[in-house]
Amino acid sequence: MISPTLFPLFEKLPLLHANSTRVGGVSSGNYSSLNLGIKTNDSPQNIQQNCSLFFDHFKISQENLVFPRQVHADHVEVVDKPGIIKDCDALITSTPGLVITIQTADCFPLFIYDQQNHVCAIVHSGWRGTAKNIVQKTLAKMYTFYKTKPGDVLVAIGAGIQQKNYQVDKATADNFDSAFLLADGKSHFKLSVQDVIISQLREYGVPSKNIEVDRTCTFEAKEKYFSYRRDGVESGRMMGFIGLLAR
Repeated sequence: MISPTLFPLFEKLPLLHANSTRVGGVSSGNYSSLNLGIKTNDSPQNIQQNCSLFFDHFKISQENLVFPRQVHADHVEVVDKPGIIKDCDALITSTPGLVITIQTADCFPLFIYDQQNHVCAIVHSGWRGTAKNIVQKTLAKMYTFYKTKPGDVLVAIGAGIQQKNYQVDKATADNFDSAFLLADGKSHFKLSVQDVIISQLREYGVPSKNIEVDRTCTFEAKEKYFSYRRDGVESGRMMGFIGLLAR
């Protein structure tokens, strides 16, 4: 049986959301077991069966899904119909019944809900997207299209690789303030991507009480999560989604 992560922050609100774990699927080996990575080398039959297990659990039709082709950048799209969105790492929708998704395997999934205007967004934020401040760009686009105010926003940040297991080189570290770095040998540092994201949210004006954070480390939680840093190219993928219900 699948064992998704849900966020209490969104409890009793008119939306569906979840972040998958690796538990409850049909894949084997490094992809065991709920691999939802569409571009991985797992068999297409396994991936499709896993998707069915995951979305059927929430009674979501796969015909209502939106998939971004993630490129670790900062492009944000507003969507109102299902399909595949090229070169995109964040999606926004105001369309009830439409379910927007992202895939992760160490990068951080962000789930965003504007309570006032009934708009949601989902963001894939690895170090590159975080360095480009994709979360603030998503919130700014929500304001442009829907007048979303930071005080009305609820944000859940899912599990990802935590600082003690995330060594980066100097070129990567140079994109971030020293407050988020720990020296780790010559020209290497440990980076807290999740804390950078939290800082960006607060800087934009999102109240701390409106932010929920899952501090689980995907690298360490091998039985629960896939991790690209741990498993390399044979890593599976988790999938996060959010979608609006009619209200």
